[in-house]
This record gives sequence, structure tokens and C-alpha cells, in this order.
Amino acid sequence: QINTIASVMLTGLAADFPTATSNDLQWVMQMGMLGGFLISLAMTFLSRKFRKKPMILIGEFLILIGGAVPILIHNNLYLLWVCALVVGIGQGFITPLLGSLILLNFEGETQNKVLGLNSFFGTGGAAVLSAVAGIVATTGWINVYYIYFLVIPVIIGTLLLMPMDPKPSEMFAPEQKSKSPVPLVGVIQCVLAVLIMISYATFPLNLSFVVEGGGLGTAAEVGYGMTAVTVVGALVGLFLNQIIKVCKLFVAGVGCVFGLAATLCVVFAPNIIVIYIAALLDGVFFGIVMAAGGYVIGRIVKPDQMASTFSLSMSFVSLGTVFSPTIMNGITGLWSSFDPVTQIPDFAHDAFVTSAVWFAVVMVLEFIWGAYLTKRFPEKAPEGAAKG
Repeated sequence: QINTIASVMLTGLAADFPTATSNDLQWVMQMGMLGGFLISLAMTFLSRKFRKKPMILIGEFLILIGGAVPILIHNNLYLLWVCALVVGIGQGFITPLLGSLILLNFEGETQNKVLGLNSFFGTGGAAVLSAVAGIVATTGWINVYYIYFLVIPVIIGTLLLMPMDPKPSEMFAPEQKSKSPVPLVGVIQCVLAVLIMISYATFPLNLSFVVEGGGLGTAAEVGYGMTAVTVVGALVGLFLNQIIKVCKLFVAGVGCVFGLAATLCVVFAPNIIVIYIAALLDGVFFGIVMAAGGYVIGRIVKPDQMASTFSLSMSFVSLGTVFSPTIMNGITGLWSSFDPVTQIPDFAHDAFVTSAVWFAVVMVLEFIWGAYLTKRFPEKAPEGAAKG
């Protein structure tokens, strides 16, 4: 999880690269998202052509390479960008394939539960790594890159335990195949994912600047905050099925309510306690939105379109994260009186204000979209239910 790991390094990077702007430093995270976007976008088509296991292995090896190089060469910010890009490409191979495997192999409540478990283990692992990264960052930001060596046992496990899947061309009969890999409703769903992530990414990208630069806490405490985000996000995954039963296709809108509340907490935070509350709320948002996307896709697209649509969704999630600092910093620069180079903490605080407004708008759009989908894709009655 390059986002959660790299977020604790930003203050250390700022000290070692004093002429870099906040935008330059944030690209150490954002290049990873860019790599994830490019490959996840390609996976929209690759997932219909190639087996999943070899592509997952390619992704794991790229994460190892991208994490190892900065340990040897770390005096060039642009090289750190390239390494982040490589790690992101690796993640871009893996993340959409895991989600599509779940959508293709499970249905109904079982699918929701497995999506939740996937979120639990994925974000739970990120929580542990975030906590470790926060502690390690206090010994020097360079040492954080050693965490990427944990992918080695994952590679071994994939080689030995994951069965080889059938070719995509063999999974569906000709009459079951759709002409378009992604339907229009799937594209709109992905666009909304971009808008959500543009606002969400402000939290991990700027939290370190606001907390440390504003005198609210230390790098380790930022790490604890990001850990809280991922821990809560993981726990939310365990209750995803129950959340979906209540929220149904309005689930993303409900998630945005928590995201907006978290952002406002940071804007008005007088101390580290309120920052931790913001992290808890942000974790609820993260857990709902990231896990429930698969549920919505499973409801609105055909089986042979699930892998492609989920891959496109993941690429758009990365796209929103990639361009979040450019968009948010650009909008903030239009009204903020603070300089983004010499007054980074104050400018980062104003970026949270911009993010709050953006979140509010997206929240409304999500509820409107949820109402449309509910009308167009009514929930199927359980088997055995009485027919009227």
C-alpha cells in the first residue's frame, strides 16, 4: 500500500529536499497511483485475454523491485518518483484481479461477505504496515523502503498455493459475451469513483503537513492516525454485508457522509485527539467506499463485464488519487493567502477546506446516482420468496 506507507515520509522528504514544493513531494506517493492507474486501465482489456495468476506474479515482482532500488539510490527525487511508479504498476496488476476473482466466483450475500473479508485483510495489512512505517520513519525516511521486502513471502505463497486459472476465452460461451467490455452505467460509476478519490486523497497527502507543521503531533502520531484509518476500514469490511443490507445502492453516498465529517474534523482540529477522531471517521469512509464498489458493479453489469468494469474502476480510483494534489492544490491556490512552498502547513490546512466542499458536492451526486440505480436495477428477490 504505497499510499499509507509513503504518507509518513513526506516531512522527512521535505527536510532532505528543501527546494521541493509540497506538490513535488506528494508525487512520491502520486506516481505510484499513476502507475496503478495506467495498468489498471490496461487490465480492462488484459483481463479478457490473459490468465490472472501470471499477471499477479508480475505485479508482486515489480513491487519488490520498486521498493528495493531507493534503498541503494535515494538522493534524487525524480528517481523516487520512478520507483513509486514501478510499485504502483505492480499494485495495478494485483488489485483489480483480486476483486474480479471475487465477483466471478461468488454471488449474493456470500459475494458481499467475501468482498468485506478482502477489504478486511487488505486494509488490515495496510494498517500494520502504516504503523510500522510511522515508527520506522522516525529513524529516517529511507528505512521505510525496507518494508517492501515483505512481498517476498507473498510471491512464494502465490507460486505454491494459487491454482492456475482458465483462460478468459474459455470462461463464457459465445452467447454469454457482451459486445462492450464496460457498459455505460459502469463508466459513470467509475467517473464517480474518480471524484470521490480526488477528495479523499487530501487526507493522506496533507495530514503529515497539518499535524507536524502545525505543531499538533509527530511523524509517529501521523502514522498512528493513518493506522486508525486502515484498522477501522478493515473492521468495516467485516460488517460490509450488514451495511449493504441497510444502504444498498446508496452505500457510496453514505460513505461520503463519513468522509466529509472526517475532513471537517481536520479543518477545525485544535489538538491531536480531534485528528484521531478524523482518522476514525475517515476509516469508516474508506472501508465503505472501497469495499462496496465491487457490490455496486456486481449489481449493474453482466458477468462477462465484471472483470473489465472492476479493473476500470480501480484505474479510475488511482486516477483520482494521482490528480488530487494538482486539482486540490490548484483550486486552493485560487483562494488561499498562503504560499505552497514557504507556508506548507497552512496551505495544506486550506487544502482540507477545499476538500470538504468537494466532498459535499460528490456526496449529493452519489445519492442522486444511488436513486437512479435503485430504480433501474431493482434488487432480485431471494430464492424461495413468495411471488405477488
